[in-house]
Amino acid sequence: MTFSEHVVSSNGIDIAVREHGGNGRPVVLLHGGGRTMDDWRQVVPPLAEAGVRVVTADLRGHGRSGAALWSWQAAIDDLAAVIADRGLTAPAIVGHSLGGLVAAVWATRHPECPLAINLDGHTNPTGPFEGIDADAARRTMRGFLDASLEQAADPALTRLIEEFDALDLFATYAATRCPLVVVSSAGLGEGLLRPDVAEAFAAYQRGFARALNAVATETPLLRLVDVPTGHDVHLEAPDTVVRLILGRDERGWTA
Repeated sequence: MTFSEHVVSSNGIDIAVREHGGNGRPVVLLHGGGRTMDDWRQVVPPLAEAGVRVVTADLRGHGRSGAALWSWQAAIDDLAAVIADRGLTAPAIVGHSLGGLVAAVWATRHPECPLAINLDGHTNPTGPFEGIDADAARRTMRGFLDASLEQAADPALTRLIEEFDALDLFATYAATRCPLVVVSSAGLGEGLLRPDVAEAFAAYQRGFARALNAVATETPLLRLVDVPTGHDVHLEAPDTVVRLILGRDERGWTA
């Protein structure tokens, strides 16, 4: 499929962008951490064929975009720069994982946004927990994260984890000002974790699901969708993602 390549400047950082055609309502697709906009290869064609104007971008510090430390404000500024540069009017914002969190933060600030979708984006799994001693589980998960950071010795990853800690995800969801769909997958591959971390993570998943449902009952603009896939929802169930974006499910967005 053909596309055009662009570079957008955002506060001195180059953001790599692709336009995939389509003259209908616009959507911006944002990939997950450690990935690139190539991740959307199964989602872009059916959207473009449906007439949607599809724009993808590499997040700062990823792919062909410039190297830069992460912050939520910087990511929002980057997204705003892309939207302004490409002349997009009130685009839907759809993101996977890290990109999904950006979409959720965007939704708290832009009531004109017709739809935001977070595909399985989570902050650090340090609570809430259910069915286990919360303090012990928190120490386990915090120790696991700290050990992983020490092993990686990557300042950019350390900054990202700090930003995850700083983001109150439930408060973000409750503060949405536009229709927000939060998609949860069946799991993040916890079977690969050592037993104590896997137990703590399972308790986190239970606690998180309960708290998320509580927020949804109090937030009319928030819709929850569960999919029976792993974390890479857009790669494992692209048709489901396309249906959500095209508004073929209840309370969705119509292109």
